[in-house]
Amino acid sequence: MASATRGTCNLLLALRLRIPITLCAAAALAAPASAAQSGSIATNHGCYLVGQTVKLTGTGFAPSRTYLVTLDDVIFGGGSTNASGGFSASFRPGGLGANYAQLIDTVEATDGGSTAGATFTLTRPTGARFLAAGGNPRTLKAPFELWDFSGVGAPLPVYLHYVSPTGAVRQTVSLGHTGGQCGYLKTKPRRVFPFVPTPGTWTFQLDTHRQYRRRPPGPIARIKVGIA
Repeated sequence: MASATRGTCNLLLALRLRIPITLCAAAALAAPASAAQSGSIATNHGCYLVGQTVKLTGTGFAPSRTYLVTLDDVIFGGGSTNASGGFSASFRPGGLGANYAQLIDTVEATDGGSTAGATFTLTRPTGARFLAAGGNPRTLKAPFELWDFSGVGAPLPVYLHYVSPTGAVRQTVSLGHTGGQCGYLKTKPRRVFPFVPTPGTWTFQLDTHRQYRRRPPGPIARIKVGIA
């Protein structure tokens, strides 16, 4: 999208928003580098599933002043602060690319004198995969990746249970601990099978419990792997 030019007053329907603003208003909101940073913004959560609505609250801005909000440097709307210098807005971020399990978004707001920012994480529903395009699973090495293993911001241990085609657990290994706002983990390359598997369809069950249970509480993901 072409950048805004000072003095241009064409109507801009801001991306990802419902509130039209004008380019001349956007130019007027460009704050000087020395502007005081007194405003603050916050989202109602740190982690959102794709499609969920983000609620944004601003405080400490100039009262009854036009404000502008951007998401990852893309204008998505604005409005006017209230008599106390606050505002509230809501929006739905765009989706995730095919190769992305999670993405950290940056949202900023400015009233021309104060600028504030915050981050949140957009994630797919709970899932897991090992990152390999192909190869012999008996000898293959690949990183394991999992997402949306959230624990209210706290790291969670993750275990991989190898369930044989007969339904018996052959082995359980620790993959480490999750991190980030939405519970994300990507391991170093490791043996997909740490033993020689028998033919059939194996189930890799990833959960937060050292002892295997078919339906454990908490987040869980499963990967099916066929062995010829």
